[in-house]
Amino acid sequence: MFKIRIILYLFFLLCTVSIYAQTIFGKITDTIQAPLPYTNIIAKPSSENVAMAFAITDEKGRYKLELQANESYTITVSYLGFQPFSFEANLTNDSTKNIQLKPSTNELDEVIVIQDIPVRVKEDTITYKTDAFTTGTERKLKQVLKKLPGVEVDKNGGVTVMGKKVNKLLVDDKPFFGGGTKLGVENIPADAVDGVEVIDNYNEVAMLKGLSDSDKMAMNIKLKKDKKRFLFGDVETGAGTEEHYLVHPNVFYYSPKTNVNFIGDLNDIGVKSFTIKDYLDFEGGIGKMMSDPSSYFQLSNNAFSNFLSNQDIKSGINKFGAANISQEIGSNWNISGYSIYSNTKNQTQVETQNQYLIENEETIENKIVNGSTDNSFFLGKLSLDYAPSYNDDVSYSGFFKSSNNNDFDGISSVTPNLSTNLDSRTENKTITVKQNAEWHKKLSRKHTTSLTVNYQYDKSNPNTNWLTNQPILQGLIPIQNDNEYNINQIKSLKLHNLSLLFKHYWVLNRSNHIYTTIGNNILDEEYITNEFQELTNGSINNFNTADFGNDLNYRINDFYMAMQHKFKVGIVEVKYGTSAHYYHWKANQSTNTHKNKWVVLPNFLTKVEFSSSEKIRFNYNLKSRFSDAPKYANKFQLVGYNAITSGNENLENELYHSASLLYTKFSLYRGIIITGSATFNKKVKSIRNQLQLQGINQSSTPILTDNPETRWMFLGGARKTIGKFTVKANTNIMLSEYFQEVNSVLSKNKSNSTGFGLELGTNFKEWPNVEIGFKKNYSNFSSENLTSKFTNENPYINLEYDFLNGFIFEADYSSNTYKDNNNQKNNYEIANASLFYQKEDSAWGFKISGTNILGANYKNKNSFSEYIISDQRTYILPRIWLFSITYKL
Repeated sequence: MFKIRIILYLFFLLCTVSIYAQTIFGKITDTIQAPLPYTNIIAKPSSENVAMAFAITDEKGRYKLELQANESYTITVSYLGFQPFSFEANLTNDSTKNIQLKPSTNELDEVIVIQDIPVRVKEDTITYKTDAFTTGTERKLKQVLKKLPGVEVDKNGGVTVMGKKVNKLLVDDKPFFGGGTKLGVENIPADAVDGVEVIDNYNEVAMLKGLSDSDKMAMNIKLKKDKKRFLFGDVETGAGTEEHYLVHPNVFYYSPKTNVNFIGDLNDIGVKSFTIKDYLDFEGGIGKMMSDPSSYFQLSNNAFSNFLSNQDIKSGINKFGAANISQEIGSNWNISGYSIYSNTKNQTQVETQNQYLIENEETIENKIVNGSTDNSFFLGKLSLDYAPSYNDDVSYSGFFKSSNNNDFDGISSVTPNLSTNLDSRTENKTITVKQNAEWHKKLSRKHTTSLTVNYQYDKSNPNTNWLTNQPILQGLIPIQNDNEYNINQIKSLKLHNLSLLFKHYWVLNRSNHIYTTIGNNILDEEYITNEFQELTNGSINNFNTADFGNDLNYRINDFYMAMQHKFKVGIVEVKYGTSAHYYHWKANQSTNTHKNKWVVLPNFLTKVEFSSSEKIRFNYNLKSRFSDAPKYANKFQLVGYNAITSGNENLENELYHSASLLYTKFSLYRGIIITGSATFNKKVKSIRNQLQLQGINQSSTPILTDNPETRWMFLGGARKTIGKFTVKANTNIMLSEYFQEVNSVLSKNKSNSTGFGLELGTNFKEWPNVEIGFKKNYSNFSSENLTSKFTNENPYINLEYDFLNGFIFEADYSSNTYKDNNNQKNNYEIANASLFYQKEDSAWGFKISGTNILGANYKNKNSFSEYIISDQRTYILPRIWLFSITYKL
């Protein structure tokens, strides 16, 4: 077992490596002494064995450049519109040099200098020249991005720049597989990347920039010229212990008009190319505009995403294939699309101890679930864009998804009074079709209009069978005595959603805009459930006689009008307005319900831009939300082997205040990135389940309440670079209060979670790079009869070392310790390592990798709610050693 003290010792021993460096400070101004922000300073050494250095000035024109002592450099200072300035330097100690630039008279010199600038900052765009930061041994885009100043990549492929999340990934100005970051950062070869552009306030419709207040950030990967009009990529194959295997091809083709990409994956080592997070990114919308975010319908979940969430498995086979194409047709048309296929077959094992606490009575359930899944899905999207001029933009997108999911759980449930063995099987076939059409027109300098139409169709038919040796849910379902108990549920869901939106942008002057919106959103759902017991003699015991069996047609229409005024005074921008919604809904079932109402929703947004690197943003909305159809289905239905629920046709919309405050600041001069946010939600009207508990069995019904619910969330992060070292700190605080009715007793519940993290990392080119950190989280839940506390500690270390002109060694280790308020501890440790070798200028690479090399059997997790405390143990893949060969195309 790794010892944290040994890791700390080795890390700080590494930090004692002497780095002989001197620093030159100064200020860069123009001829009237005005500071020149974001000026680039490049130091090129005369020796080939010394790395190039660079710096960039802050808003006050200050710079700080770290150079190796006793080495000769040619230092060039460049700023767009000014003549470059060069001088020689050979430092023996720290020094100061102020520089004054003169206006440029030669545009050709500017272009030559700009091509060599490592980092350029211009308004909303940061441009990186990646060769200035890489060593040439990087394999994938992920390793390149990690070495860029202010850029971070998490283990799931998410990217943040200067503390802000990247929402869209482009390659040579074209979306890459719909724009999600993971497939790109983990598969695009590093040697194909020439530069990286980061675009803040990104808008897919150029004419709407500055009008639609986009807060998105896009990353545009620029490819090297020699990678265009040629196939490039790589193919990796591997074999390992216990007959484990891996096949992973990536093929890319880019030309000025045609882009084609293919990513494939076949393995049984737990590598999943498509996860729940990726699915949500792809589901986030197929159009360029969004409808009113303050009013929305909660669409029924077809349970497809649930089958993507299993990350911890005992064994599994993953098959994945994805293709992406983009084609320019003439100068005005562009057609693009992607298709994704995935099939996973997994075996899981989860052991849980549930402690049910009801009215000072305690029931302990020890549960073991052995699961088996066989799930497949196909996603496809086709987009057509027509832009005859800057003032016109017409687009169409069509999206198709189908899935076939099979889930089996063998459940053993033991309580003091009963031992139950139960098999649960679920089959679910789903189809989703989405279509989007948009038209944007700049009528004149002052008037711009947008029109969008969205349509969505969903169909799913989940069928579940429970086979058990003991009667379940006694007193809650009309079960008949039998030798074994065979219970079935058949569900059907069909959904149609059509939304229309028209928006007009009126630019009164440079400082005042008026926005007018008219829209309509209609949702129609058909929801049917049927539960019955199949007896061993062949007869059917239908539960409809006990008020089961739903047959619901639910329809809701939202017609709305909105108006907003945006103005700017100095560094402050304010947008305020209101929207008026007329809701009309009906739920036709055994009893029919028809209702309508008006709801007025105010909104307010203000942004303060102290500089391009320091901003604050405050947003407030009064929001309205309607639940999905199952919440209105007024008859009972099965939820699981120990739970039933019934809907409530009298539900109305939830109404809640939502406010957020975001602060960001970065300084490349000081090497600092600071982010902080606060979010507040308070429900005026909320939907909560009324719970009735009998031991481990539960029955629930949603109700609309006036009981207040509040939730606070605070997030903070800071990052400081000092030479080759980076220190990171972050914290999170979540506080919530709500009321819950259990067994006719209303109680106030409080849930608090506080966490912090510290990390120290290095960024050497010749020495090993290490990230060592520690995370700790405190969780606390309290109600009138219950108080639960948990802590989680997570020390970790990541190592990467490029050595001997072709070797790359990577290793990671993490420890997780859970402790409850009774001082009971659970701990597990995970470690992985790999060694990769590729000779320079060779297409062949070789890799030895080991996962879970400490041989951990399971992971632990604790959770709690108003009536249950759970301690969960999830079994994971065993130790796997793999040898793989890579061929670069």
